[in-house]
Amino acid sequence: MSDLEAGVKLWLEKDDGVEASRPSHCGACGLAAYRGDGRLRLHGHGRRSRTLWGPGEAEGAPAFWDVWMRRYRCTTCGVARTVQPPGLAARLRYSVCAIALALYAWAVWRRPAARVREQVSPFAIVGTSEADRWRSLRRWAERAAALFGLPAGAAAPARQQAARAAQLVRARGPTDAAEAVRVFLGARTR
Repeated sequence: MSDLEAGVKLWLEKDDGVEASRPSHCGACGLAAYRGDGRLRLHGHGRRSRTLWGPGEAEGAPAFWDVWMRRYRCTTCGVARTVQPPGLAARLRYSVCAIALALYAWAVWRRPAARVREQVSPFAIVGTSEADRWRSLRRWAERAAALFGLPAGAAAPARQQAARAAQLVRARGPTDAAEAVRVFLGARTR
């Protein structure tokens, strides 16, 4: 499997180590990771596991992934910060790659929500009231600009917002790849 096909799997198996993952500055107080005298300000504060949902590659089957993230604590302000891989978003269970793929399939390919759910969600059992829809698609569409680091668009219906965001994300992907792979990998570039 090439790096292009690896998608999420590539960074799930990779651990850069404490020093390579250390942020350049504290996200809370804004001070540099190292003091002026060369002493460390952001200390390693362990690792934390997070379960990620969705396919690990553009055309892969949906699954659950365990991702280990490093934590750092600032000795000046005392705030602990978690450093996560580029394909994750705070407080979302699905990877941004899976969300981009879902929005693209729903808004550009015009697939029904139930089919998109089968492609992206690792859950085979769906409640009877949700058999033909997936509410997450509309929620993701409304947050797409912030989620993918895009400029805010004009107010529009959810499917139009999703199509706009998905096309812009696709444009970030490698041009020599298949359409789904471009969307999937383009989502990691913010």
